[in-house]
Amino acid sequence: MRAKLALSVAAVLAGLTACNTTPAGSGRAQSAAVDPTKPKNDYNITINYELGMHCTGFDFTYCCVLPPYNSIQSQVIKTARGPNDKPKLLGADPKDPAVLVDGDKRFKLAYGHVDNTYSEGTKLAYWNVPYDVNGDGKYGKNENVANAYWTHLYVYKDLKGSNPKNTSKDSEKKFVGLDIPVPVDNGPAGAAVPSPMKGGHLHYTGEKGTIVYTKSPVLDNVPIVLTNPGIWDALGLPLTPFLDSDVRKNPLQLVETDIMPYQKAWVALVDAESGEPVLDSHTGKPIKFYGDNPIDVPNCFNCHSNENANGKKFTLYKQEKAFWKALGASDWMANLKATSISVLQIHDAKHGTDFLKNYDPNSRATANRIGRDPVLCQKCHADNVIAVLQSRNVLEVTTGKKIPGDTPIPPLTQAIHHAHQKKRPLPDSQGRTGACQGCHPAHRQDRSMDGYPITKDGKNHYANADNRDAKGGCYVGRDVHSNRGKEKDVGTPEHLNAIGKWLQANVSNLNNGGKGLWCTNCHNQLSRELYQRDNLQNAFLQTGETLRNKSLDEIAKAIGVSRKELEEKYLDPKVVLDKNGHDTEGKSGILLTWAKKRLVPDIAVIALKGNGPLVHKDEDGDINVSILSANPAVDVASLKLPAGATG
Repeated sequence: MRAKLALSVAAVLAGLTACNTTPAGSGRAQSAAVDPTKPKNDYNITINYELGMHCTGFDFTYCCVLPPYNSIQSQVIKTARGPNDKPKLLGADPKDPAVLVDGDKRFKLAYGHVDNTYSEGTKLAYWNVPYDVNGDGKYGKNENVANAYWTHLYVYKDLKGSNPKNTSKDSEKKFVGLDIPVPVDNGPAGAAVPSPMKGGHLHYTGEKGTIVYTKSPVLDNVPIVLTNPGIWDALGLPLTPFLDSDVRKNPLQLVETDIMPYQKAWVALVDAESGEPVLDSHTGKPIKFYGDNPIDVPNCFNCHSNENANGKKFTLYKQEKAFWKALGASDWMANLKATSISVLQIHDAKHGTDFLKNYDPNSRATANRIGRDPVLCQKCHADNVIAVLQSRNVLEVTTGKKIPGDTPIPPLTQAIHHAHQKKRPLPDSQGRTGACQGCHPAHRQDRSMDGYPITKDGKNHYANADNRDAKGGCYVGRDVHSNRGKEKDVGTPEHLNAIGKWLQANVSNLNNGGKGLWCTNCHNQLSRELYQRDNLQNAFLQTGETLRNKSLDEIAKAIGVSRKELEEKYLDPKVVLDKNGHDTEGKSGILLTWAKKRLVPDIAVIALKGNGPLVHKDEDGDINVSILSANPAVDVASLKLPAGATG
């Protein structure tokens, strides 16, 4: 009998695709029909960032949850030249992935961001922050936070997943940050495929895409596809939300309204040899397209720089704030510094860590205030977002020893979301949590803070109203699911299943004066339940086995709940406050997503040998299971057993 592998995994933090491609010099699109045999330009260039709104801090001297990472991804379409011609996607010279080929013409794709040409220095403290990457107690060349963050990723030969020796031996691996340092103001693949903030060219990912490897608890060489095949990209740029023109002042004087969350990316077609702009034959203008690249700063300081999170017990943040204020920092910058100390002090108190053991609030140092390397959460917590697939164990961290039966540290997304949702659920008048846009950034492009979703003292601005009344940010009013002008702006037909019809009638009502969906209508336990039962041959046609095209009664029965519970806890989950103002375990449909019994889903089918998994050890003695299928819902009878397997 074959077994399904069950591992604790973090929920995928899915972003909304950012793609808003506009040719240079163009205004709003004309409504008149265009003759498809007479295109308006020679080439169209799409611009996309596949992860949606990225949120990260920009000061890594204390701690950080996520590293900077924004890509520019493009495709180039040669337009049809006549009634018998068809548009064509253009690829690269097989010998040079930076050269775009159109017949005998050779081009490159220059890229950048308008008024945002650099990061490290006055916008970002990342490469200039020392970190003992190799753990030898000394700071050597390239030992900094930027190189410390990616040491779990490795390649053998290239970024195509090549493994010439078919090995998993550690000595054959080339680790990012250790063996392959990340150049300043480049993405993590910058040493192999240059991706500078300024002066670079997009690279073509070819038929395989951009692939690196990481290691899971029971499997080496887990492939991580950073970019899909057939894409021109600049991978993982260290983009910040600050314009060059705004940081000419002292960076300590930056204020929250300096944040520009939608950076204007551009991609231009240039001659491969001379670098000169290529002119469009229709307009005579350079072929250059623009798009959004979303990057924002989270709102941790709204709670952690005051008594909301700290109460009367944790007070070190006050001294840190005073220190930076005395140096001329703005209130916002001083609050950000104080927030880091607050987070670390609370973590030490609740979890037995000693992050602030060497911290001296009376120190006059400005470069290393905590007296140790910065705290990078993923060095202990698993985090699927950056492909850290294994947490350390509790006693392993405190004693430095691996002890049988030790308790794994929860994945980062579970640890953060569960703790904050329980302690600070921030419900609105409808009972929906406001923590989504309260914690995740929701800054606006017009820089207005009017009606900002979280108050300066960490409360839901819409506690007596509706979260969906917020005036913008990364989701509300912008995404198609929450845009009240959807029919006017896009006018696309709806193709709704039973879930969609229920949400339209009971939550969204977009065509009837409604306010659209809220985050938790999709990012919830139901999404996991549906995915676990998918065995699709075609995701778009939904052929194969799935619950997604079933009635609500059938879905409820399949996941083992009543129809009423499906609606109240899964389709439109609400906060259930206890006497302390906390969300309630066992009653809250939102907390259900992080319930322990829900955190061990099937993720693959593995081969068995006797009463346990079939395993083999590699050259380093690392145990590897034999995965038969990455689809946990596959028909196991259709799978072929490897040698030595009994089921």
